[in-house]
Amino acid sequence: MIARAASALLVASWLVVGPTPAAQAAPATATCTSSVGPGIPPPAGLAAGVPGFHAQWYGQSGYPTLCPGERSTATVAYYNSGSRGWVNGRMGEVAYLGTWGPEPGQDQVTPLGGDGTNGSPATGWPRYNRIAIQPAPYVGPSQVAWFQFTIQAPVQAGSYRLYLRPLVEGATWLEDFGVFWLVTVLNADGTPPSPPAPPVLGTGYGFQNVATARGTFGVHLVKERLADVTVKTLTANTTECLNNCPAKPLAQYAAETNAYAGMNGTYLCPPDYAACAGKVNSYDYAVYNSTLRRWLNYNALNGQNGLLAFNGTTTSVYRRSFVYFQQQTPVTAAITNYPLLLQNGAVISSEAEQSASQLAKGTKGAIGVDGTYVYLVIATNANVTDLAYVMQALGARDGLNLDGGGTAAMWIGGSYKVGPGRLLPNAIVLTKP
Repeated sequence: MIARAASALLVASWLVVGPTPAAQAAPATATCTSSVGPGIPPPAGLAAGVPGFHAQWYGQSGYPTLCPGERSTATVAYYNSGSRGWVNGRMGEVAYLGTWGPEPGQDQVTPLGGDGTNGSPATGWPRYNRIAIQPAPYVGPSQVAWFQFTIQAPVQAGSYRLYLRPLVEGATWLEDFGVFWLVTVLNADGTPPSPPAPPVLGTGYGFQNVATARGTFGVHLVKERLADVTVKTLTANTTECLNNCPAKPLAQYAAETNAYAGMNGTYLCPPDYAACAGKVNSYDYAVYNSTLRRWLNYNALNGQNGLLAFNGTTTSVYRRSFVYFQQQTPVTAAITNYPLLLQNGAVISSEAEQSASQLAKGTKGAIGVDGTYVYLVIATNANVTDLAYVMQALGARDGLNLDGGGTAAMWIGGSYKVGPGRLLPNAIVLTKP
């Protein structure tokens, strides 16, 4: 189990140190042996005192490999980054972990645990779709709660995922950091399960488990031929804006352009960040408004950020946007952000320049191209470098990091696949003839 000094660590009296198979585990064959992988450490930096109810993922125990029917204890820590405490036993203030999508889906039943109702196994969860309750009577701002729950391996060998998200019951879901448990169930003789089918890389939307040299990541992907869609970059503001800037849901951008699909754009300064007082919904990146046919935040082009540009179906990419600024060519859509992830198929090394939030695991967004296809991507439980390897594994040749976390949004065919997340000052959409 991971550990880290904090202002307070709140743990129930029954907390077990590290994920271990429970004593009541179902008997396994003599040749089947379970194991637990290494824990995932906490992020380097944490926000604090955000108005209202908020949470920051703080770390978790490792992924288990189990024999059929065996049980294991899992631990995940969340830091209370909001201004309000979590109060056990009080509706509208008590914190739980709930089941989340894509596997099994929001508030859906899972074969990995539950309370014995709705077809779930009885593993001691508060409800079939509530994985755990806060382990202490009160979790104050800037305190850490270590949630614990029991997972039971299904009898069928294979790879299973349990996505979870914290919530304050009766009030709101808290931030989605793409947290999940990967549970590998061995065959009865202890041999590994058959490998999962390779990802489907056709066009349209799909959720895939993408294997990379840095691990396997759950990925929401919209992939379309550049010849079949028009890529548009859009802004809510029509003039330069520094504070209280216009912003709108991704679905509104799509409706206004009759778009087929879209996702969030650059990093922004959201209203729920104390540091953003005086610059709410502003963004420090140059974006070409395809409808207005001009740049917003034009001066930001002369900077160190990455740039992905489109001129119809022709694409160009720059690790540093000032190179384009010095010798500009026509574009129909373009967006800057930091960092560039891929160039000519190679991962760009940028960790030395990344922020703490970029180095931390969470939900990350990106756009990529390969000369034939455009890729809109939201990866779960990844950091920015992981995201670069995901883009490479998907087949993109060039890729640019976008915003993620609480801003992450992906929309296609009239509904959200991720989000809606925050209101957006800019977005990317795909239109079809």
